[in-house]
Amino acid sequence: MTRRSIPFAVLAAAYLVLVGVITLGPTLWRTRPTQGDYDVLSLSTWLDPDTWSRVTSPEFVANILLFVPLGLLLRLAVPRLGWFGAAVLGAGVSVVIEVLQVWTPRVSDPRDLVANGLGALAGALIGAALARVGRVVHRPVHARDAVGGRVS
Repeated sequence: MTRRSIPFAVLAAAYLVLVGVITLGPTLWRTRPTQGDYDVLSLSTWLDPDTWSRVTSPEFVANILLFVPLGLLLRLAVPRLGWFGAAVLGAGVSVVIEVLQVWTPRVSDPRDLVANGLGALAGALIGAALARVGRVVHRPVHARDAVGGRVS
């Protein structure tokens, strides 16, 4: 971790706490479907076509958007991870959340796992692009001139 990445690490930790509260904390509404409707640990749920019939729902999109900042912050906080490592770590956070939801009144849903993984991937790719832009912008002037073929 570099000095420049420390603020991103603090933001990533804070955002991770927020995601934990949102996904594992109590809700004002009933979240448990009828017995056995969804369970991320159930192979039959993963294989049931009905599970995947609502992947364009607003909830699916919201789950993607929830994990974009996490993927972005992980990529910027730990540059050595690269975009792939940040995406995998973000998806791993989602696995932990979904498994923990099995034992709470929350819904453990394979669609959430997929959506969260896609969000972490998108955020990690955005982070990689921002890191690349940052490297180009912070290059010494003589290095930029040599790359562009310009002479001052």
